[in-house]
Amino acid sequence: MTTRIEADLLIPGRGEPISRGTVVLDGPTISYAGPSAEAPATPDAFVTEAATVLPGLWECHTHFTGIPTPDLLDIVTTPAARQAARAAGDLSRTLDGGVTSAREVGGHGLLIQPAIADGTVRGPTVYGAGRILSTTGGHGDIHSVPLDALALIDVELGTLCDGVPECIKAVRKNLRMNAKVIKICASGGVMSEVDHPIHQQFSDEELRAIVDEAARAERIVAAHCHGKPGIMAALRAGVMTIEHGSYLDEEAADLMLELDATLVPTRYVIDALLEQGDRMPRYAFEKLNMVAAITSRR
Repeated sequence: MTTRIEADLLIPGRGEPISRGTVVLDGPTISYAGPSAEAPATPDAFVTEAATVLPGLWECHTHFTGIPTPDLLDIVTTPAARQAARAAGDLSRTLDGGVTSAREVGGHGLLIQPAIADGTVRGPTVYGAGRILSTTGGHGDIHSVPLDALALIDVELGTLCDGVPECIKAVRKNLRMNAKVIKICASGGVMSEVDHPIHQQFSDEELRAIVDEAARAERIVAAHCHGKPGIMAALRAGVMTIEHGSYLDEEAADLMLELDATLVPTRYVIDALLEQGDRMPRYAFEKLNMVAAITSRR
């Protein structure tokens, strides 16, 4: 079936926006996108009109966790099936928002992606990391749950690993799930209870081992980093994307440029969480305000 979209404004993704543009789709394939005056004739096409048409958007930092409240404890108290069901709804809404590709840095999206591919679930194409790698006591730990109990629960959204052998094995487990990116917590965070957002977490040796193992499978590493110590250590180890980068300064920015690394800023997340202070644990809201203050100065 041929579909023809007539747009007042067409943003092709390359070059300048086009006033009065047309997109022609032959089934799932775009056969033409350009000025309406130069579009091929399609007498039997289904025609629709739009004010603006543009390529699908990328979401570069997201988590399809199915957790509706800003409290990490809910990850271990909410059944995984309920989390996945909610995540499926979020995936559908994300697609409806114009996002056709999502880089998920931890969540259920990696395991849901095959259902998206076969049409069972509506959603963008998910390039998922699977389980987030964290040190024991780090940002990916659930500090209020006894460690032995946490091991029995086997939290699907993260894995704790300490020392080079455990880090390598954690990377390999994610690669076994066909992870498209490896996500680590290279600094403390906001939503975790006892760690500090500035402190570096994985050691230099652990970071290098993770990056090297991912590279063998042609994957890059994305690092959750607020504090500069974690940012610098991650970059020196070969991490290619810094997520958040709250305490990024000129020295760190220069190193990113030198190494061709990418910053994925997430100020929207901070603003959204600030509106939910009454639903957050007190420790998280206090750390959130600290991070919000430093990022608002830029």
